[in-house]
Amino acid sequence: MQNSHRFTPHKLLVAMLMASAGTGAVAQTTELEEILVFGQRAAQNKALDEYRRANSITNYIAADDMGQFVDQNVAESLQRLPGISISRDQGEGRFVSVRGIDAGLSTVTINGMRIGTPEDGSRAVPLDVIPTGSVELLEVTKVPTPDMPGDAIGGSVNVRSASAFDREGQQLAYRAEASYNELSGETSPKGQIDFSDVYSAFGGTENLGVTFGLNYTERQMESDNVEAEYDFLDFNGSDVFSVIELQERKYDLARERTGANLNLEYRPDDRTRLHASTVYSNFKDAETRQRTIYVFEDGDLTSFNGSAAVYEDIDEDGFRRRIRFRTKDQDTLAFNAGGEHDFSQWRLDYNVGISDTKERVLDEKEGRFEKTGDALNADVLIGGGLPSFTIRNGNAVTREHLINSNYELDRVVVEPILVDDRDVNFNINMEVPEAFGINTLTVKAGLDGRFKEKDINVDEIELRRTPDVNLAQFTTNPYSHGLADMGEGISSAGFMSFYDQNQSLFTARPQDVDENTELSLSQDFVADEDVTAAYMMGTWELDRLRIIAGGRVERTEYSARGNELVYGVDGSLSVNARNVNSKYTDFLPGLHVRYEPTDDLVIRAAWSNTIARPSFGDISPRSVVDRDRLRIDAGNPDLDPYKATNFDLLADWYFGDSGVVSAGVFYKDIEDYIVEFTSRNNPAFGGYDVTQPINGTEASVKGIEFNAQQGLEIFSESLTGLLAGVNVTLLDTELKLSQRTGENFMLPAAAEESGNIYIGYENERFSTRLSATYRGKMLDEVGDDTNFDIYVASHTQVDLTASYRFSDRLELVAELINLTDEPLELYQGSKGYTLQLEEYGPTFAFGIKGRF
Repeated sequence: MQNSHRFTPHKLLVAMLMASAGTGAVAQTTELEEILVFGQRAAQNKALDEYRRANSITNYIAADDMGQFVDQNVAESLQRLPGISISRDQGEGRFVSVRGIDAGLSTVTINGMRIGTPEDGSRAVPLDVIPTGSVELLEVTKVPTPDMPGDAIGGSVNVRSASAFDREGQQLAYRAEASYNELSGETSPKGQIDFSDVYSAFGGTENLGVTFGLNYTERQMESDNVEAEYDFLDFNGSDVFSVIELQERKYDLARERTGANLNLEYRPDDRTRLHASTVYSNFKDAETRQRTIYVFEDGDLTSFNGSAAVYEDIDEDGFRRRIRFRTKDQDTLAFNAGGEHDFSQWRLDYNVGISDTKERVLDEKEGRFEKTGDALNADVLIGGGLPSFTIRNGNAVTREHLINSNYELDRVVVEPILVDDRDVNFNINMEVPEAFGINTLTVKAGLDGRFKEKDINVDEIELRRTPDVNLAQFTTNPYSHGLADMGEGISSAGFMSFYDQNQSLFTARPQDVDENTELSLSQDFVADEDVTAAYMMGTWELDRLRIIAGGRVERTEYSARGNELVYGVDGSLSVNARNVNSKYTDFLPGLHVRYEPTDDLVIRAAWSNTIARPSFGDISPRSVVDRDRLRIDAGNPDLDPYKATNFDLLADWYFGDSGVVSAGVFYKDIEDYIVEFTSRNNPAFGGYDVTQPINGTEASVKGIEFNAQQGLEIFSESLTGLLAGVNVTLLDTELKLSQRTGENFMLPAAAEESGNIYIGYENERFSTRLSATYRGKMLDEVGDDTNFDIYVASHTQVDLTASYRFSDRLELVAELINLTDEPLELYQGSKGYTLQLEEYGPTFAFGIKGRF
């Protein structure tokens, strides 16, 4: 009987739902106009108003909308928009793809100014470093106008901070939560506070706005992971396709986010606005990884029927156990300042911004242990998803490969990483209404520039001279793992402490010293990129018709200093210094038309030209070598930039006070699309499998977007308080490669089906929303034949949120995240050959929020 009173997340949500019943009568007697200003509906209306006024095709999410979704960060919030999908890290949204285009081909700005990325070679900005508490509005521009940067084949994401002038008087808002992750069994805190007010300064009245915010999130998480690899093996003189290696991994991590933002606005008069803002974000991951590795190909394939394989006499060192710890620390500090002036006959605005982003991984160490004793056999089943297997010693089933005392230390790998990304940018714009005496014409022109430096320093060092260490001395309780039996646990703290206390006993073998040095240099590069641009465009307002036409010129100058790998005929490895540079100029014309034939219908059409520059890791001379698995990930300084011609047509029908139905089509023709291509047993690289970016010959995206949202009271008064929405994006993408003639591919990272659906209810006190997000399968990497193409499987996530308002100062909130425990899955070649499966578990969050 005691258990019947035990607190659970589900019971709290049920209690909140029951409490809401008491407010139903109030809701029926309250004027509809009063209902519309609350929570979800007010936020939707704000976003819809922004959308309707926009010159280009742009979607918005307002801050209150983020609160109603179960969103830990900006990426999670953006996935709710039509045409947006996300990739995840440890179950959390990290990178955003717009209309099926890779995240690195879209721009990300904070208050209109660029920020850098702490990723070591990518242009993609990880949006999980920005909690939703730091922002007021998110906007995704899918078709940039000529006054916007042209490197936006996917689109442009702008994170807009709050303005004190947009709020009524002094305001202090807070939110405090505790979240429970079912897989880790841990409860973690989250808190944020935001302050805003308008002051009288410099002899004026209410002319200085100040907003300030702090936020902190901590999450204790675990994930269960299994990864497999498949290849052709010899069986009775023929090549058969089978699993060659399997890894079982357990991740245990503490993730912290700390953020702060300060915005100052000075409005001395109605025609002048001066502003300065700064955003700081710290993202820290302290991660332990335990893994067990089975190298099946180290044995003899003695039986195979396509789905069942028998491997015999797998060498003892084909069974490996490893323990790794590392702390990843990412800092982003962005500052921008500018002004806006209205001189009656013309308007001027200008901005300058600096972004300084760093990543530091200074303590990464992995202990690698190998089994001793007898060679073992394995019976493996494949083709039905994750491979399943049984290990035998002779004919007897055994668990000796899961016992730590059977493993001895082989080596320690140390890998410090330092990434510095500095971005300086500016823009100046002049706008002239009634240009050339034409009262319907506005002309706008401007200049902008961005000057970026990226410095990557990665040092991988193998220390193979070690003391005699048996893994048993670090044995701890076994981890729970939903996908595998990982046997005895390994104490990460115990091993790292032992290494630190005996560090002088761990050294490189003499024969490894030169190779360690070469491989440490091979990953390092310093890149500089300067982009300057000028544009001019005109806007014609003709009753119900608005036309924007213009052009943009962008000049790119790129240089990098790095190293390239050279393999000698004798198999020796060396690294040669290499400097590369490139210069090119692009003209990017554009035409946008907005037509409003009736008060309820808006039609938008656009023709635009955009570019995207190769990522720094792709175009710089550098290589990452995995000696364990005989793999190389190399750059390609001969890459050409992407170039795209885009066509869009979209119609919006507005009805009621908060309803819209949108339908549109779009097409992108992309030249020189860059894709990762893997060649196996590459003779130019000593027989390694080499993954390298290459330019495709042709690429295109055809798409259909549909979006609808509405308060359901329009259909019946009895449905007052209910609101619903759905959006769907369907793509037909195509990529052709000279390396695999006659074949067509999906664009990498392009989900050809994506969508969202939600239904919500709210009255003056209670609010709830159930939402589901779907992303179809994506191509991740192209191999040298179909067996080696890698795909990310489809993903569906269901979230539920609810809140109960006692007053403006106190509101109880509950969030249930990933209710269906949806995993991450990748597969090689076809769906039956799972390459990676990772589970994260659902998360439940409860707390309070309010404002004064």
